[in-house]
Amino acid sequence: MTTTRKLRPIRRLTITLLAAAMTLPGAASLAADEGESAATEGRGDRPMVIAHRGGALLRPENTLSAFRHAHDLGAEILEFDMLMTADDQVAVYHDPTINPDFCRSDEGADAERRPVRSMTLAEVRQLDCGSGVRPIYAGPRYVAVTGARVPTLDAVFGAFRDTGAMFFAETKVPKSMDGVMDVDPVLFAARLNDAVVKYGLEDKVILQSFDYRTIDALHDINPRIRTCLLGAHRHTDDYLALLRQHNASCIVLGTDRVTPDQLRELQQAGMLVYSDVIDSAEEWRRYAELGFDAIFTNDPAGAIDYLD
Repeated sequence: MTTTRKLRPIRRLTITLLAAAMTLPGAASLAADEGESAATEGRGDRPMVIAHRGGALLRPENTLSAFRHAHDLGAEILEFDMLMTADDQVAVYHDPTINPDFCRSDEGADAERRPVRSMTLAEVRQLDCGSGVRPIYAGPRYVAVTGARVPTLDAVFGAFRDTGAMFFAETKVPKSMDGVMDVDPVLFAARLNDAVVKYGLEDKVILQSFDYRTIDALHDINPRIRTCLLGAHRHTDDYLALLRQHNASCIVLGTDRVTPDQLRELQQAGMLVYSDVIDSAEEWRRYAELGFDAIFTNDPAGAIDYLD
């Protein structure tokens, strides 16, 4: 049985210091000059825990039910994916097309495989994406939530704005599809910024993406919001130069992609270094011992229990 946990005082201090650093103009460059930042404070306690899709091994991925459960467990950071709909709204969903493995109509029929970009937000929200489960996440600890809807970005931010939770939000920009409008990365970044500003979360949100056009666009629109590079190893092994090129101050890396010396160099330059998505005690131990700033996992309950 999993019990609800309270964050320990030192963990609260770590989060507060990190949030404060994120509000400072030029925080990343200042940290680089001084060789340290609030992001590295308190690392002796333990890495923060990022609930991947809200903890997809435990609750329906990218749903409010998952985010509430992860937050109640004590996960400091709620991670989710974003796609743009046909009416240029933001849906909190992962796959570029609707996945009938876990999304159904209210009548119980499998959902039609349609590109999210070809549907309005209202059409996407008509689906029940909590009754089923993606096969890779099915297991004895998974709890379905019948009727769980695809959330709007407003719903996620509104539900947790006053909780102290942090958000790790990913822009998903699908490849071009016949008959489907391409996504404008600048508009995508603007939609995210509008929601962040509306709920006063500029010091609590980090944008992550494989599509660096959205990273660059958000920095141009609102440089106060931190950004994080995904897939950096596909471009270079000089991660610090790539981060500075895109004005980012966070990177997601696996231990097979970064050496301990590189990890220290990045952190001393004021960069946050987050793990790949990892779900075993052996991996949690390895990344924690190396000093990663956060553990990214589908199993926030297991990671929190292990790390504590």
